Amino acid sequence: MMLRMIKTEFEKLKRLHILLIGLIGMAFPAILSIFTQAVVTEEGKVENFDFSALFNSSIWNNVTIFMPVIFTLIGGYLINREYTDNTLKNILPVPVSFQRLLFGKLLAMGTLSVLFGFYSYTVTLIVGLFSGIPGLNAGVLFTGLLQMLGISLFTYIAVLPIIAVSSRKPGIFMGGVIAAFLFGYSAMFIKNVTMRSLYPILSGLTVMGFDTGTFMNTTEPGNLTLSIAALTVMLVLTAVLVMLAYPSQAASKSKKHKTAGMFLRPGQKGR
Repeated sequence: MMLRMIKTEFEKLKRLHILLIGLIGMAFPAILSIFTQAVVTEEGKVENFDFSALFNSSIWNNVTIFMPVIFTLIGGYLINREYTDNTLKNILPVPVSFQRLLFGKLLAMGTLSVLFGFYSYTVTLIVGLFSGIPGLNAGVLFTGLLQMLGISLFTYIAVLPIIAVSSRKPGIFMGGVIAAFLFGYSAMFIKNVTMRSLYPILSGLTVMGFDTGTFMNTTEPGNLTLSIAALTVMLVLTAVLVMLAYPSQAASKSKKHKTAGMFLRPGQKGR
């Protein structure tokens, strides 16, 4: 049942322009990395900017700017469509609870987040090749792929509660996008090792062994145990939010009216 719901969400995505926005957005981290290296002053440039540095820069841009925004935007949009297209009232009377519907959409978005990670990895590789960046080898390719996929998933887990909260009412998912942007952007200014370990956006970097020293001027690595705990809390919090979630009042009324109409005699009007 859940696999069928996930497949259905992907079928819907193929017809939505929001997917194109995601693809364009996930191509920017690598381009921004090359552009920044080209225009920054000599003091600010990364020495020996090779493929390893390019992958690291692309991952950092993804985690702190693009992934939180894009994942929250598309995830919130998928849920909000059920309200705006007035399809929620047709789904709820059948044996699919609102909570189960949300779980299906969040799982679909989780799968999409990993695919976006692979897409961003591919774009980074292509941009690096066209830019003539040196230092490409099997080790760099494998490490870059593993970190990009893992960090994509962990970044999605970090913003899951925001998506879950923004699903409670129609039209508020854009507020969630703003919150996700601030959530990711604020990560750049967290220097304390304990805070870095506990801050969900940065926790995935610690779990994947990503070196933040170049970007945060820190030398002490994050605490792996604290980072895993932080991501686990995000998952548990999301599960609680989904279990306690109910459709908006308007959708509930539509469901009640449709159910009541099944018991009316011909010619009888509902109140």
